[in-house]
Amino acid sequence: MNKIDFKLKINLPNFTLRSESNFSQGLNYIWGRSGQGKSTLLNSISGFIKNCEGFINVNDEIIFSSENKKSLPPEKRKISYVQQNDLLFSNLTVYENLKFGYQFLNEKDKKITPNECASYFNVEELLNLYPNELSGGQKQRVSLARAFSRNAGVVLLDEPINSLDAFSRKDILGKIEKITNELNLCLLFVTHYIEDIFEISNDILLVENGTANKKINKKDIFNHWEEEDVLNQIVDNAEFEGKFFNSNSVMISKKKFDHTNHGFYFSGIIDQIINNKNNSLLNIDCKKNYFISIDNKILNSLDLSKGSQVECFVYKNLII
Repeated sequence: MNKIDFKLKINLPNFTLRSESNFSQGLNYIWGRSGQGKSTLLNSISGFIKNCEGFINVNDEIIFSSENKKSLPPEKRKISYVQQNDLLFSNLTVYENLKFGYQFLNEKDKKITPNECASYFNVEELLNLYPNELSGGQKQRVSLARAFSRNAGVVLLDEPINSLDAFSRKDILGKIEKITNELNLCLLFVTHYIEDIFEISNDILLVENGTANKKINKKDIFNHWEEEDVLNQIVDNAEFEGKFFNSNSVMISKKKFDHTNHGFYFSGIIDQIINNKNNSLLNIDCKKNYFISIDNKILNSLDLSKGSQVECFVYKNLII
């Protein structure tokens, strides 16, 4: 079983992060707003930040211990890492980038090949190109394929798909989860997008105010929700399959709509209401979960509460 546990105090000139946690195999999320220390944590685990106290244990091997004065260099830590602005080797083709770490592995450690990784992330047609010939989204796909080609048991991904549109994000997230499960990897995925974590069941490590030692579930995370945009996916109507809508683009009623406008209709029960200063987030159970933002004045005027049955409508021209 691939796993990691750590206890760290990370000292930077104007910032200190204290983190203690553990993760086992599967897709694990690290969530927090920008500037809270998510990237700092991953850079420390991977060995790129040196001002640390504590320990890091990967698969029962100590790779860092300030007490024992042990610190393996990044290339020896058996960790794959995709940074926010991951840099490909500019003088190598895409294929040469994918096989760079793979070619140094022992045969027993080769569970997936560069070609298989290229297929996973739909970059087969890019293999002979150089990084300067790729778009931002293509570079992110190649960076992911290269990370998994490394065949490390622990994979760190720092907001690796920010250059992708909503449709591509959903597709790539599904592929990341699939390859993680098939290879029994322990994957730590940093994000500040709430919608990234809608579908998962694992607990999420919260990074907040220089501290990362508390795991919460995906419902608890909405207690930290403020003004983030939330995207929902339409899956029930074939005409809109694979489409997304913003949670602010929904009409809500306690009665069925009497119009037949062209759009997406759904109904469900309010499972949870997360209140904020000016608006609230409704978790509507409708075979799957939808999360809808609503102004508090409208919420009060409709007299909505947990357990209320609601009808919802999204105009076609508001679907992303």
